[in-house]
Amino acid sequence: MDSIEEGMKLSKLSISPDGTTKLLLEIVSDGLEVETVIIPWEERKRSTLCVSSQVGCRQGCTFCATGRMGIVRSLTTSEILAQMYWANKICRLLPQQQGYSTSSSDNGTGKMLYPIDNCVFMGMGEPADNADSVVEAAKIMVDVNMFSLAPRRVTISTIAPNPEVFSTLSKAPVVLAWSVHSSRDKIRRQLVPTTKHTMVELRNGLMEALKGRSKRLRNTMLEIALLDGINDSPEDAEHLAEFCRPFFEGPDAVKGIKLTVNLIPWNDISASSGPASTYRQPKMERVVEYQKILVENGILCFVRTTRGDEENAACGMLSTAKRKIKAVN
Repeated sequence: MDSIEEGMKLSKLSISPDGTTKLLLEIVSDGLEVETVIIPWEERKRSTLCVSSQVGCRQGCTFCATGRMGIVRSLTTSEILAQMYWANKICRLLPQQQGYSTSSSDNGTGKMLYPIDNCVFMGMGEPADNADSVVEAAKIMVDVNMFSLAPRRVTISTIAPNPEVFSTLSKAPVVLAWSVHSSRDKIRRQLVPTTKHTMVELRNGLMEALKGRSKRLRNTMLEIALLDGINDSPEDAEHLAEFCRPFFEGPDAVKGIKLTVNLIPWNDISASSGPASTYRQPKMERVVEYQKILVENGILCFVRTTRGDEENAACGMLSTAKRKIKAVN
């Protein structure tokens, strides 16, 4: 692990009042920076780590701070794993450095910083655009002789540039997730302008990949970043419910699948230009109504709790803010 630690150094540590802890890590070889976020969960007494797979991203999602950066380069397997190494180190040492008892992981916010038992590839970058490194890193994360995370506790989330990426990423023995954002082709292209395939084509690619997996890894998540007046209407929810039906019903259904929809109220990225400058967070009553419609259609659905708002929690914001400061200076 020494070489992993030496490849990156901690550039900035940012802690929000809810305990969410963001690390900005500098790559020693070229000075580029990536973000990783530790999200503690009081009810589980454990933390989730959100890791990045690239510096920037070429997919250009209009609601995403990282998408506005463009792509700089992909991370190596070691650089991805270094994020977990540093996060584990912070969880272990931060309480001691701040004068707290080693039996407590209070990071100074009044919240606990618990050990990491869950990792999601949902940070900066598109995992499918760096598939080889992502798959190898995920394999090491679940290796009992390395980081030893449970396979169901590691999730690779992709925007799905094409239907084949699901099969490529499924080589990692971890959970697959799809950043859908809208099941309607027109809205999906508005939010993800690099989209070249229909949503049906992409859905079929995920279904085929899931069929080739063991039953314990046929669980999957669909993620929807909800924006006010864009994709949060009852009609959008009904459309998504129908879109999900082939996973469960019909001749091509995926046997043994467990499908979950995660609704993510959009994090304002403070854009001063472009489509994101007109986007707004959805009203909570609309989010709840959206969830209710999915549940009534037999779809397991959760609203992801917004975490770390006070510390620029949206991916890419910490790095972007630091770039702006450097440019001004």
